[in-house]
Amino acid sequence: MPVTPPTRADRPPIRLLLVEDDPTHASDIGRVLRSSTEVSFKISQAVRVEDALRMLRDSHYDVVLLDLSLEEGDGLDTLARAKVAARELPIIVMTNEADEAQAVGALRAGAQDYLVKGEWNVRLVIRTLLHAVERHRILTDLAMARQREHFVATHDSLTGLFNRNAFREQVARSMAYAARNDDRMALLFLDIDGFKAINDTLGHPIGDELLKITSERLRQVVRKSDMVARLGGDEFIVILQPYDEDGGPARVAQKILHCISRPCWLSGSEYRVTGSIGIALFPRDGRDPDVLIRNADTAMYHAKAEGRNRYSYYSQEMNEAVADSLNMENGLRQAIDRGLLTVHYQPQVHVGFGAIVGAEALVRWPDPQRGMISPSDFIPMAEATGLIQPLGCLVLREACEEAARWNSDSNSSIRIGVNVSTRQLTDSSFADLVATTLRETGLPPERLELEITESSVLQERGVTLATVQQLRSLGVKITIDDFGTGYSALSALRQLPVDGLKIDRSFVTDLASDASVSTITAGLIAMANGLGLETVAEGVETIEQLTILQSQGCQRMQGYLFAKPICADEFREQLNCPNLPWQQMLPEFDA
Repeated sequence: MPVTPPTRADRPPIRLLLVEDDPTHASDIGRVLRSSTEVSFKISQAVRVEDALRMLRDSHYDVVLLDLSLEEGDGLDTLARAKVAARELPIIVMTNEADEAQAVGALRAGAQDYLVKGEWNVRLVIRTLLHAVERHRILTDLAMARQREHFVATHDSLTGLFNRNAFREQVARSMAYAARNDDRMALLFLDIDGFKAINDTLGHPIGDELLKITSERLRQVVRKSDMVARLGGDEFIVILQPYDEDGGPARVAQKILHCISRPCWLSGSEYRVTGSIGIALFPRDGRDPDVLIRNADTAMYHAKAEGRNRYSYYSQEMNEAVADSLNMENGLRQAIDRGLLTVHYQPQVHVGFGAIVGAEALVRWPDPQRGMISPSDFIPMAEATGLIQPLGCLVLREACEEAARWNSDSNSSIRIGVNVSTRQLTDSSFADLVATTLRETGLPPERLELEITESSVLQERGVTLATVQQLRSLGVKITIDDFGTGYSALSALRQLPVDGLKIDRSFVTDLASDASVSTITAGLIAMANGLGLETVAEGVETIEQLTILQSQGCQRMQGYLFAKPICADEFREQLNCPNLPWQQMLPEFDA
């Protein structure tokens, strides 16, 4: 079908401001514009320059038609004033025939085009105006597109805050300005506490909503002159410049912490979150952008380690601690890869007849430079970095292989206990890993006892329950380690199928000196016995502790009273020893 060109009625009228003090010329121009069949014009007229400038400020126009020969005007000066008032609005100037040189000067001064008064060719006038309006539209669209591209390139798409790239450019400029003017500048590095748990449990859309709420609250707290950026994930950063020397960054950090901890509604429910903030100051904490950002980040992690929902200023000691942590992480990673870790075994003794009935597998790290590194130093670090999974896999494999040798060599039926981390227990493939390990090592499933902590029971309970049920279907025993140290263990026991409890050493230590502790342990043991669960007391070091526990109904124990954790060869020797060293001190043991 042929395309019908747009008619005058199809187009919106062009809003034109005519600046002309000659009534004849104004009448001629109006007649020419009204004769157009292509487009209609909505004409406003100003006779004086001041009136024109006021109208440009107060109203909206598409194009200005300006006479350069106004009686009160001064040609190009009038154009310059109109350009200021009209900003990017297209201005077409009119000049007398003898003043074309002035018109060319006007073009150089920013006019879009010019017309010669008296030469009112309708097509020429209309085309000049339409072209000016269209050129202006194209340039405006192009400028807006460039602005959009620049915004996308420099802003975070989710929150609308400046992104990492824009922040890096700005921090470099701010540092240069501060250096030139002997000014103060601070970086505040914010991380939302527990954000991953919200993302994982409520879903990424809810996590995104929390990020948007946080970004809006940050905007409300800081000054308009301060820069707020999202570096990625749940990491935000603020540039304070300048700030009050007397605790300025600390006051801002405290305001931020208070603001983001206010309740927020997510998915129809009320939630509260907290944040941790690290503060680095220029030039004290770094003269390079990367160094300053890294140090603010280090201070933020220190705030998290100190308990979260707080701020911390950077110090050189923090860097040293981070370097030590990184060295330990790299060392542990290499030790796992190269098979440098060893597994020791601490006997579990049945005090009724003095025999070894089980053992707990405990990993040891003998480092060539630092000597034997305590598990209390490297196990939390392995948990935090994810190394606990390959580490746990290594211990599980070695412990099962060793326990299979015990059953083969001495025809014993003792169980091997292996600690399981929360990360392992919430891994959907963990039960399959255990099944494969048992099959490949030949250890009967009932000889493996997996020790899980109360915290792993309480966190991600649905995932934990499914994994525990899979493990028990294999025939593996499940024991809750460090029992009594949590707050919801009793309710968890009703839902979680377990075979035994280990009474935490913190109770055993004070057993003989604190009557209330003795009452608690008696209650725990009685409850476990009533539920048909086996109890093991760990950390037993004295005969008095042993006697009290035995009188309360606990028969399985482990601790330095019997043996420290020992290597596999020494443990095998004890298994084959007819007279174990602790048997003579057991009150009810009859050799």
